[in-house]
Amino acid sequence: MALKYRTGLTEDSFKHLLIGPGAIMADFDLDEFDPDDESTWGIPLGATKGGNKFFYDTEYHVAEPDGTLGAIKGMEWLIAANGRIETQLMEMSKRTMNNSMANFNLKTYNARYDLFEHNGEIAPTQYRTIALVAELIGSRDPIIIILENARVTTGVEVDLNNGKDDVVIPTTFEARYDPGAPTKVPVKILYPKLSGGFLTAPEANPAGGDFSNDVSVELTAESGATIYYTTDGSLPTALTGTEYTGAITITTTTTVKAIAVKGSDVSPVSTNIYTIT
Repeated sequence: MALKYRTGLTEDSFKHLLIGPGAIMADFDLDEFDPDDESTWGIPLGATKGGNKFFYDTEYHVAEPDGTLGAIKGMEWLIAANGRIETQLMEMSKRTMNNSMANFNLKTYNARYDLFEHNGEIAPTQYRTIALVAELIGSRDPIIIILENARVTTGVEVDLNNGKDDVVIPTTFEARYDPGAPTKVPVKILYPKLSGGFLTAPEANPAGGDFSNDVSVELTAESGATIYYTTDGSLPTALTGTEYTGAITITTTTTVKAIAVKGSDVSPVSTNIYTIT
């Protein structure tokens, strides 16, 4: 009898795989957010080490009526919930210190230095909207996890160690509730709209091969999709690729890579190498 693995894999599974460490952005504003304009995505906090982690922590009260052997459906309710993002910042920048050291003010000390100095206040006053931007393999648009009214809760720990390893600053951002909505969890997630089905890679005509003269290459994709391509061997994206509007003339040996984009969906990459002999 033949044996085979049983799996929940579908033809859409590849679209939902997260890749890369993601990027942490400060001062993210949903009202200003434009998916096509990364300048509206907030302020990058800088380089990180060891990846970024998002946590959504919850605690429920479970009622325990007499005579029951375990938790009863419907007889439990949320008593605590919050979102947090953990990271390790590599940059000892003014921005890092300003985020991590509550109630420290920055002022000019002399021509060579600025001075961070505590202002005497004990209640934290700085809250920012923090976003973790994470890439999906099958989407032109990232997932964006948003912490509202967030602040750093870890203080500052800098270990200069032995000089052979990277120096990092462990940092945790935690969301805080709005006093006007004390039961609304201050976490939001922007999730790209992915259609069902498999978006096929663009087809090239003629396909790659050896040619003795210049060649005109036409790219096609399924109806409603936009094609983006590169000719320098790099991976095309909707932001970095060239939008296909007509035949590409190849005069020297060239690698043409192309993707199809439809809404938030992104196809696999098609690669064709044209060798001009």
